[in-house]
Amino acid sequence: MSFYSYYDILSIMKTINENYMEEEGLKIEFVGWTKSSNEQYTDLSNEIRKNIITDNTNQLPGWKPAPGKEEYVDLMQRANQLSEMLIIHRLYIKGIKFDGTYHQEGQYGTPLIKINEIGIFKWSGSCRYWGEIMEGAGYGKTYCDWAWMSPENPVTPDMVENENLN
Repeated sequence: MSFYSYYDILSIMKTINENYMEEEGLKIEFVGWTKSSNEQYTDLSNEIRKNIITDNTNQLPGWKPAPGKEEYVDLMQRANQLSEMLIIHRLYIKGIKFDGTYHQEGQYGTPLIKINEIGIFKWSGSCRYWGEIMEGAGYGKTYCDWAWMSPENPVTPDMVENENLN
């Protein structure tokens, strides 16, 4: 897991605001918030997983793109990285802050991301991972501060004006 500071995000991206970010050949758009169990959307990490296979050619087994899926997997993995940066930026700009439990179980705890014209995906992670996202957005000193409970009053997307709620 890698996390970027706000300044890293600005230096990496050609274009970024709270709604989208772009780099050559890839546009990531924030489209709203939903519940993690919303079956209308595929989870981005599951989309990547269904296009990779086990690679036992090295001493340590790993994963590689399925034959013919190399470019797609590369694109989606980069989209996942950019989505993380966009979410961190949006949380920071909008003042949204909630714990990993709400991320996994709350009505509006899971971001929805549109990738190019491929589709809209849920972006989710573990409670620990969400805690790291919150830390990256400037809330808390470690992932533990937001992983399982909020150390201060949470601000969920439904509490923020003009947030798109699905």
